[in-house]
Amino acid sequence: MAQQGPQQSFGSHTSEQDEKAELFSAVLSALNREQLPLLASTVLRRIDPDSPATQTTPSVGDPLYGSYHVLFPLIFNTGLRWAVKIPINGTVGKWNDLSASALASEASTMRMLKRETTIPLPDVLDFSSTTQNTLQCPYIMMTFISGTSLYDVWFGHHLNGVSPELTQTRRTRALENIAAAMIQLDRFAFPTGGRLVFGKDEKVSGIGPARRVDQRAMLDQCFARDDPDDGIIYVECAAYADPKRHYTFMLDMHPEQNQVPKGIETLLHQLISWIPEPGGAAPFVLAHPDFDIQNFIVSHDGELQAIIDWDGVAAMPRTLGNEGYPGWLTRDWDPVMYGYKESMDQGVEPEGAWEDSPTCLAYYRGLYDEMMARYRAERSHSSNTNLCRMSLITSNIAIAADDPSCRAGILRKMVGEIWAVAGQGAKLDFEDLVIMFAEGKVDATVMETLRKGFSILLSKEGL
Repeated sequence: MAQQGPQQSFGSHTSEQDEKAELFSAVLSALNREQLPLLASTVLRRIDPDSPATQTTPSVGDPLYGSYHVLFPLIFNTGLRWAVKIPINGTVGKWNDLSASALASEASTMRMLKRETTIPLPDVLDFSSTTQNTLQCPYIMMTFISGTSLYDVWFGHHLNGVSPELTQTRRTRALENIAAAMIQLDRFAFPTGGRLVFGKDEKVSGIGPARRVDQRAMLDQCFARDDPDDGIIYVECAAYADPKRHYTFMLDMHPEQNQVPKGIETLLHQLISWIPEPGGAAPFVLAHPDFDIQNFIVSHDGELQAIIDWDGVAAMPRTLGNEGYPGWLTRDWDPVMYGYKESMDQGVEPEGAWEDSPTCLAYYRGLYDEMMARYRAERSHSSNTNLCRMSLITSNIAIAADDPSCRAGILRKMVGEIWAVAGQGAKLDFEDLVIMFAEGKVDATVMETLRKGFSILLSKEGL
């Protein structure tokens, strides 16, 4: 397992990592840290009894924190490196059957991908989906893969003094490798959406409920308790046969009552209903659950070394599946999260993360679309629908459906783009449209314009 973010060696810390440590205080208190090296030695003796490293006890590096897990590096004297990943909710009070099933599915899915594809990812050496073990916390133990975060290479011209031309070459290489990895997931297609269930033979035996993060409940909790870090709220999403169910699940859980939010929600439901389902293949496909830049480890030249963090991996609707754009290439369609400023192009360091301009992102989307089209053409059973190009719209609709804080910004931008491509002249006022939907009084001409423009957006080149 490779490190995320700017860390380049075991034992390093950043202020951001220190700030996150407080969020993990409960699981760190529950963890029997002294058992980490003993467990690693036991696992090594079981899987490779002849390894010289069995004669040594590994040291434990400083913890590294992700959003939903903490990672403990393990270093053997022989140079062998492993890591143990422990979920943030891995305590007796918070761990439940849903989380246990999700962890077991994650570990088994990673093992399946390691056996049946050439996708680079860590080897799962051992896992426990219960708190009833020597660590007193659920865990996944896996190999450590050397490399650096793609973020550091992607923005190498800002962070490492690399020329823009060399950065472009490295970006292109990384995207090519990622497309080649992601297209391999299309062999894992299913009639139902949800997490993969495995039998004792380590083969997929069915599809079960998926675990999803309830962003709305977390926002409500934050406002109620004035505590933005009061814990992650997971909910169970039963296996489903209708791909639209993935989009509407959170909307149906939290129906809006007030006029403006209700109008935005109704508009969103309408757009979701217009998303076409590709024919000719099973409607669900295995996809990475967090297809963003922090989960890709590369060499300094941009060669893909590993895709990490498969927590929540599941069979997804093809419109949100393995052929979609990487998440960092679609950020400009989510105004709340997108922090680009023109000064970044002149090298002015931002307060937060570096961002690419909309023009730059559109360029790399075009590049990735071409790569994916080439790989898709080589696989005769792939859909004829350009799911990659469509994903710019569908992925942001999915974000809007799941996260109320992003919803209005995404839909405002989308409606503006719809109106522009539909060729209707003066821009439709977003607030007026929302009220129309809230009151159920959308003019037939307006509705047809939305439908037409939305259809164009789904397949439009150059966005």
